[in-house]
Amino acid sequence: MNISEKFQIGQTAQDHVIVTEKLIYETADFSGDYNPVHTSEDFARKTPFKSRIAHSLICEALVSRLIGTQLPGAGAIFISLSFNCLKPIYIGDEIKAVGTIKEMEEEKSILTIEVLCFNEREELVVESMVRVLYLDIE
Repeated sequence: MNISEKFQIGQTAQDHVIVTEKLIYETADFSGDYNPVHTSEDFARKTPFKSRIAHSLICEALVSRLIGTQLPGAGAIFISLSFNCLKPIYIGDEIKAVGTIKEMEEEKSILTIEVLCFNEREELVVESMVRVLYLDIE
């Protein structure tokens, strides 16, 4: 099957995550990144952020989940990922990731998907571009 039979330019999907204290520590445990800007309120208060911020890995995982489960879903293999953090993410923020297919390379079954992450105030906090090989196993 050609990818154009299943997908189209402009097709979208979205997912979300709420950043919690528990998620911060799960991410620190998983990654080994115990940077005090994530784990120490005393330290973080002295930074320009004035409070602890989330690991960028939380949004990277949200992007991965969106790609692997929804757009394109099962059969998605990451080829490349660009990832730009534009604003800090804080404990309590609800992050919404919106993926949009921007390009399709039919002959190679490759999709280029832009994923933008917004906080609950609709501020753009992360922008990413993902190239994905789509394996149609059905």
